[in-house]
Amino acid sequence: MKKSIPFRDPQKRKKQVDILYIDDHLIAVHKPAGIPVIPDRWSSKRLHLIDLLERFLQQETGSTLRQVYTVHRIDADTSGVVLMARNPDMHRELSGLFEEQQIQKTYLAIVRGRPSRPEGIIDLPLSRSSSGKKLTRIDAQGKPSRTDYRLVEEFRNFALLEVQPKSGRTHQIRVHLRNIGCPLAVDPLYNPGAALAISDIKPGVHRDLDDRSGLINRLTLHARSLAFLHPVDNRPIEIEAPLPRDFNAALKALRRWNSLPG
Repeated sequence: MKKSIPFRDPQKRKKQVDILYIDDHLIAVHKPAGIPVIPDRWSSKRLHLIDLLERFLQQETGSTLRQVYTVHRIDADTSGVVLMARNPDMHRELSGLFEEQQIQKTYLAIVRGRPSRPEGIIDLPLSRSSSGKKLTRIDAQGKPSRTDYRLVEEFRNFALLEVQPKSGRTHQIRVHLRNIGCPLAVDPLYNPGAALAISDIKPGVHRDLDDRSGLINRLTLHARSLAFLHPVDNRPIEIEAPLPRDFNAALKALRRWNSLPG
């Protein structure tokens, strides 16, 4: 079985989806940023993860039957672990585990600012607006939503957080972190800004002279790992996606130019 699925993004750049785990019942992959999990409602011809996996598995097995069932999603511009079922029975099992919060989801987030405490719980209800961009917002009448966070590394103006959402609301991490004064370093919806630039990190660099090509220009959020008990044999499974190149580049720049004194 091949370990990765090559494809070209809309700019014709070579990319790949790495297979992190596979058996007869489920498949987990490392989704690169920039590709949606399911078809884009506004552009049905846009490449998506389900299509790539269906074609790959049908080619590997020689069957034209459906072989991929979505049990959860991450944003198109978020990188990291995505878990899929390979048959209807496993789809029901995994969906139940997600609903019952029996699958531990861990993310890494580069945020602007630093949290007031090294770890904490954000327990704020969320709802989706019914018009415009359909943003998620804090709403006393919304659905219960909880996000746990832990400070991993801090810089002068930024921080790296480990985040565990205990519920699965749309844009939950993004909105909860913004609420505590630590929005994602790059988030066009909730913290407008095109990219994380060198001028944001290195003192004395003028934005007009800034070269943005070496840093990150998508959501600074990475779905690091999933941990759960396999529904078939109760084996503990932990699936981890390594940090992608752009996320690593941003962290290296922060460590070099935005480290705390001393």
